[in-house]
Amino acid sequence: MRIAMVAALVAALVVPVTAHAAPLAVEDLGTLPGDLRSAAADINDSGTIAGVSYGAGTAQHAVRWDRWDGITKLADFGSDSWAAAINRDNVVVGYAVNAAGQAQAVKWLPSGALVQLAVAGATSSVAYDVNDSGTVTGAATINGVSQAVLWTSFGEVTVLGAGSGLHVTNGNWVVGKTGGDVVRWNASGVRTVLDAGAVAGVNQLGDAVGTASTGGVLWLRAGKTQLGLAARPSDISDNGFAVGDVSSQATRWDHFTGAVETLAPAPSSAAEVNNSGVVAGTVGTSAATWDMGGTRTVLPALSGAARHSVTGLSEVGQVIGVAAFADGTHRAVVWR
Repeated sequence: MRIAMVAALVAALVVPVTAHAAPLAVEDLGTLPGDLRSAAADINDSGTIAGVSYGAGTAQHAVRWDRWDGITKLADFGSDSWAAAINRDNVVVGYAVNAAGQAQAVKWLPSGALVQLAVAGATSSVAYDVNDSGTVTGAATINGVSQAVLWTSFGEVTVLGAGSGLHVTNGNWVVGKTGGDVVRWNASGVRTVLDAGAVAGVNQLGDAVGTASTGGVLWLRAGKTQLGLAARPSDISDNGFAVGDVSSQATRWDHFTGAVETLAPAPSSAAEVNNSGVVAGTVGTSAATWDMGGTRTVLPALSGAARHSVTGLSEVGQVIGVAAFADGTHRAVVWR
C-alpha cells in the first residue's frame, strides 16, 4: 500500500527501451465527467483501484475504479476528498473536507457509504492506510499537534503518540513518522525510533525501507541494513526483496543473501515488488516489469502519453500508474 506523489509522476525521462516479452494491456481509467486529470493510488488483488480525479484549479474527488463498472465518485461532505489506500474487501480510506474547510479522516465501505473516523478533540485528520481486517492508520491534529492514530474496523480509536501513522500491516504494526524520525509502533502501541529519515515502503512483517543521512536503509525488525549513499529503496516484499534505484538505475536487493541486482540502465527505477518476485517500475519514459529472473517486459504506452510512472502492483501482477501528457495533464492507468 502506498501515497502517490504527483511531482514524481511528471519528471522527464528520455531513454527508449525494447520489450522482451508479451506485455500486459494498458487501460485508461479516465476521470469523472468534467474533470481533467486522475491518479491511481492503490490496487487490491481483485483489481479494484482507489485514487483521485482532479477538476479545475485545486478541486479533487476520491474515486474507486471497479474492474467491471468503471469509475465511481465516492461520497463526501460537499467539498474536496482524497483516497490513499484500498483493502481486499474494497474498503477505501483517505479524507473528506468538511464545511469548515477541515480535512476529516474517512473510510468508504464497499457499498460506497461514507464513515467518518472520529478522534476526540481533533480539529483535522487524515487516513493513510487500511489493512485487510479494516484497521486504519493516519494522523489527527489535537491541540495543534499531529498525533499518529489507529482506528479498528469498529471505529475504536487509539492515539499512538506524536507523529503520523503512514502504513499498517495485517498484524497491526504501524510505521510512520515522529518529527524527522522514522518510527514503528507494535501491535501494543509501543514505539521504536528507527532512524532520522524518510520511509518509502513497508511489508506485512513491519519491515521498512527508506532513506537516512547514510543513504538507503532497510529497517528490519531484527536490525538495520545500510544500502549506501546512492541507494533509494522504495518497496520491500514479505520474502526479503527490496527494490528502488542506485544512481538512477533500477535495483533489487535480497537482504537474506546480500545480493544486489541492477535491473536496467539509467534512467530507471523500481517502484514496487510483490511476493512472487515481480517488480514494477520505469525505464526511460516507459513503465516496465521484471520477473524473478530479471527478465524485463516493457508495458505498452497509453496513446498520446509522453511518459509513464508506476504507483502500485498487486499480488496477482496487475500494475497501476499514471500516464503524463505533454500539456501537463495526467491520467490513471492500469496494466492487466
